[in-house]
Amino acid sequence: MNFFRFLTILLLSVCLSFTALVAAHGDDHSADHQDGHSETEPAKGPQGGPLLTQDDFAIEVTIYETEVEPELRLYLYQNGKAIKATELKLQATLQRLGEAAELINFSPELDYWLGDTVIREPHSFEVEIKASYQGKNYEWHYDSFEGRIQLSERSVQKAGIELQQTKAGQIRTQLHLFGVVAAIPEQQVQPGAAYAGLVQQLTVKVGDKVTKGQLVATVQNPASLKSYSVYAPISGEVTAKYVSVGSRVSEQPLLEISDFSSVYIEMSAFPSDTEQLKVGDDFLVKDLHGHQSALSQISYIAPQMTGGHIARARGVVANPDGHWRPGMHVKTDVTVATIDAPLVINKAALQQWNGKTVIFIRHGDNFEIRMPQLGRADDTQVEVLSGVPLGVQYATTHSFILKADLMKSGASHDH
Repeated sequence: MNFFRFLTILLLSVCLSFTALVAAHGDDHSADHQDGHSETEPAKGPQGGPLLTQDDFAIEVTIYETEVEPELRLYLYQNGKAIKATELKLQATLQRLGEAAELINFSPELDYWLGDTVIREPHSFEVEIKASYQGKNYEWHYDSFEGRIQLSERSVQKAGIELQQTKAGQIRTQLHLFGVVAAIPEQQVQPGAAYAGLVQQLTVKVGDKVTKGQLVATVQNPASLKSYSVYAPISGEVTAKYVSVGSRVSEQPLLEISDFSSVYIEMSAFPSDTEQLKVGDDFLVKDLHGHQSALSQISYIAPQMTGGHIARARGVVANPDGHWRPGMHVKTDVTVATIDAPLVINKAALQQWNGKTVIFIRHGDNFEIRMPQLGRADDTQVEVLSGVPLGVQYATTHSFILKADLMKSGASHDH
């Protein structure tokens, strides 16, 4: 009996230790991912807003946004009863994460005092209210955070969250065209026999590299039995051979030498594309596997369409290592318009939260949503018209992790 009692006590001790360990781990995790609300929040007033009380005087702070742009309304109370005071000075300061403080002044309207500033989303800030009434000065400070979480630097790196800085940039309108690599005809030559004769020697074969002035063949005149040499007129690669040793030739090409140190990119453009294209447009050419890319400019647009209602646009790319092989199919991004924008962000930063497009800015260990008003966009960037300050850090790659943590914390739009 004593043995069973000892075993029961032992198992109970183990369970309690395990429970304490789990609780400690949970507390540590929640400290790293939090919505940012202060531990002590003001009581709620009759209008549902924070009620700030000092002595017998109180102010209720509300954000009204029904069919109007969000505005700050302050309701006044004395000894628990609503009052309409006109001899009163009111001022509020909203301190947003990583931004300059917003100063708001008030004037009386109906049964409340109305702020003179639109309260943009998100409604997340430190709030300071100052009032002067009946010879007394009052001051309150509280936190009203929305869409904010904390994440340590270690957690940011572990999650693979990448950061960029909001800055000015360019929005590029692009056409995405398919194309093919082609040899430049002026860089292909076919050395031949100057006189009729028999091919006595061929010193190169298809695929050989040759340099300008290199001996490539010897031809003998059967009548005089004199031999003369044929030399490579350019440097390049032997891409075709038309005769063999012993062949009888008479003013005909012996072989072909091609210089592929630069090649054409021939792009296929439909009528709607050609309307936007012009000589001088920059383009990026990429192989279909995404292994290599190169920049160039359109140097020629064909004046005629093919039978398939396609026009050819062409540019030259350098090909020092021979990556761009004639006949290779490629993709091109042609920039047809460039617009300077005062502020742009990476499209990878955009997330959906409560039905709105948001990004997460970072200040210290805090991440907080911002709701940008977006303008023009290209494949990778989008213009920001308002809602995000210039020069702040924001999350791009893996920013969805921040959204998931925010949703897990139960953050909501509540005023």
